[in-house]
Amino acid sequence: MSLNERLFIVVPLLSLLCNLFLFLTALSTKKDRLVYAFIALLGAFTMWSGGSLFMRLQLAPGYPFWYMVSITGIFLVPFLIYNFIYRFTDTKAPFSHVVQGLIWLVILLLNAGNVFITNPHMVNVGHETRFEYGTSPLVIIPILMAVYTLLAAWRLAYKSCRDGRSDLAQFRPMLVGVAVMFACTVSAVLPQMVSLPVDTFSCMVNACCLYYMLYRRRLVPLRSFASNGPVFAIALICASVLLVSGYRAADAFYARYFSQFMAYKTIVFSVAVSVLTVLLFCLVRRLMTAILLKGAEQQSEELRRFSTDVNKTLSLDALLQLYRDYLQHSMPGYTARVFVLDSRTGCYDMCDATEMSVACRDSFAADDPLMAWLKTRGCCSQYVEFTRSRHFRALWQKEKDRLEQMRVELMLPIMSGEDMTAVTLFSRQDDAPRRALSQERMGMLDSVAAVLAIALNNASLYEALRKKAQFDPLTGLYNRSYFQEVLQKDFALARQAQLSVLIISFDDFRLYNELYGSAEGDRILKRFADALRVLVASRGTVARYSGKEFIVSFPFCAPDVATDCAEQARRWLEREVVGSAQLNRRFLTFSAGISSYPSCARSVEELLTYAGMAVYSAKNSGKNRTCLYTPEPEDKRIAKSYASKRALADSCSSTIFALTAAIDAKDHYTFSHSQHVAEYAAALARAAGLDAEHVEIIRQAGLLHDIGKVGTPETILTKTGHLTDEEYDIIKQHVESSTSMIRYLPSMDYVIPSVLGHHERWDGSGYPRGIAGEQIPIGARCLCLADSFDAMVSRRSYKDALSVERALQEIEANLGSQFDPRLGKLFIDLVRSGKMRVYSDPVPET
Repeated sequence: MSLNERLFIVVPLLSLLCNLFLFLTALSTKKDRLVYAFIALLGAFTMWSGGSLFMRLQLAPGYPFWYMVSITGIFLVPFLIYNFIYRFTDTKAPFSHVVQGLIWLVILLLNAGNVFITNPHMVNVGHETRFEYGTSPLVIIPILMAVYTLLAAWRLAYKSCRDGRSDLAQFRPMLVGVAVMFACTVSAVLPQMVSLPVDTFSCMVNACCLYYMLYRRRLVPLRSFASNGPVFAIALICASVLLVSGYRAADAFYARYFSQFMAYKTIVFSVAVSVLTVLLFCLVRRLMTAILLKGAEQQSEELRRFSTDVNKTLSLDALLQLYRDYLQHSMPGYTARVFVLDSRTGCYDMCDATEMSVACRDSFAADDPLMAWLKTRGCCSQYVEFTRSRHFRALWQKEKDRLEQMRVELMLPIMSGEDMTAVTLFSRQDDAPRRALSQERMGMLDSVAAVLAIALNNASLYEALRKKAQFDPLTGLYNRSYFQEVLQKDFALARQAQLSVLIISFDDFRLYNELYGSAEGDRILKRFADALRVLVASRGTVARYSGKEFIVSFPFCAPDVATDCAEQARRWLEREVVGSAQLNRRFLTFSAGISSYPSCARSVEELLTYAGMAVYSAKNSGKNRTCLYTPEPEDKRIAKSYASKRALADSCSSTIFALTAAIDAKDHYTFSHSQHVAEYAAALARAAGLDAEHVEIIRQAGLLHDIGKVGTPETILTKTGHLTDEEYDIIKQHVESSTSMIRYLPSMDYVIPSVLGHHERWDGSGYPRGIAGEQIPIGARCLCLADSFDAMVSRRSYKDALSVERALQEIEANLGSQFDPRLGKLFIDLVRSGKMRVYSDPVPET
């Protein structure tokens, strides 16, 4: 076989393999109209190169048949190139498209009748086989038509690039391939080129250009295949083509060099074909992955990472930061401006940008024609598409100039159902190459927008719930629960400095509501909240503490700052009620209490407790005043009068003693026990630095802490053995029974917190609420120590009395578990130093 004959086999074979690979790759992926047009073009190139190869190999059913296949592929190429570009540019010219298709169909039919080129004749020149063709003068018709069709395709591509819908760089590989193909096809008629396979060589070059176009330019968005089946099919077909085309040469080679192994030829050839198929499978897999998955895997990974990151946060600022980082990484050469819908103003305000130089206060109205068009489109769109819409014509000239100055090229709406929550406008940077964005990339941006829309919707819902959880709906101030979190943070920040807490409680506010209606009460609360927020300003945090109470935290401020704020608020309220149309509304006042760290409180709980106690003192001292909770030296504190609290207790004394007498009738230990606990707890509270009002409250709580046992069966109170679980559950109910009874004693409900918590434990294992540490009111902690100590040193129905020292050892052993460590140590010191009188029963001799 001569060199020319080998070239006419090798070149078409390589061309066929290249085009067949692309054809089967496109055939195995998800298809749309563009992909179908690309498949048709690749099919024409495959017919061209395959027909030429099989004609040279003289395969059945004969070379005339394969000639017709090859020439049909050649004649189809110009129109299919035009059809591909027509689909790619999304041109709307169906009439010219159909006319061109019909003309080429007529040309194909005429060529089948040998009107333009006659069937080839095979001639032997020496040892070389050649094919000779006859041409008619009418062959100029398909040539001119091919030139016209290719120029029409070029016109479509140029117009698309000019309008900004496409990028010339995307078409460049195809243009190079078409130019080479046209030049080689024309040169094939020259005498010097007849003996060379220039036409099939151009077909191979064109296949390489198409591969580059897919690999680098991503011109056709081929999507990933589902399995290895298409890869194996391509490898098997390519191996079969190689086997058919090279079998004679391989057989001659084997017979010449391995004639002694002719018996094994079938096995050797089978193994060789298998190995060749596997090698081709690996090669095809790699090439197909480069075409189908290059960039797509990276984009999918970026999208997955972005989706994971945005799902980890519910903060709008954090979401915008993640979105900006994604755009900076995945959209190089573009500057993005992010506009988010503000539900209060109904405008899309600029919230972020990938370049700080363009970040500014800018916005679009929700009814702006651009926003309305994007909401209708609902997907990533080119700005040039907007310029051809009626919405663009509805813009004022200054609005058009504004968009031109922004140099918007791409727009991405972020949709949440039918609503558009945000918009991203992209403009090309000055130093960036002009390159149109592929449909694949625009589709990826739509996916990102869908993920971001869900995240923004979740963030807005979270923000609404957060505001609902943190803010009081009437006044707009923080609510009680969130204020306690703020106070904890303020306490941690001001631990080395000062922190003051102010509680303001309206006097007789229930009466005010009954006289003038709840609407008027709500109005004055909102007005007062606004005024208090202005007075406090940046010095602290204001919250609504309860229905008629407000609380303020002043970190790094002395008590006089809180006092001054309270007095300014009092003057504001006086002006407000004096200015009222009804003079009888002037009675509205408030009482305020202040506590401060570290002068009087050591923890957040004590700050709140002591501020509440100060409010209570202000109300019991005549109302409409501000009281500062101030610890006093022990000698002054003992000398201070308890007249107000004693008078109140005395007014209820008959009821209290009647209840304790009823208990004594069941258990004669209880009456003296309550008196002892009251004295022990009061002495401990006094030594702990509580003010006189607080000490008296704790003393009265000691008297009342066990009155709920009046409803406990006598058999349980006087039982000498261990209580069963059921009996213990019954005995535990006396705490809540006590609080229920105290509620009906006139103005004695202030002792309830201490009574309710006197069986709570420092470690949280007590009852009835299971609270722990300083969450337990300090009065309850004092009662817990006093109650336990008196129970140990007194004789009971189920035990003998312990010695005082043994009882103190028990307390010492349970510091930090049952008892407050600080108060427990103080109690032990008071008893051992003799500063606290001990009421104990004699310890029996052993």
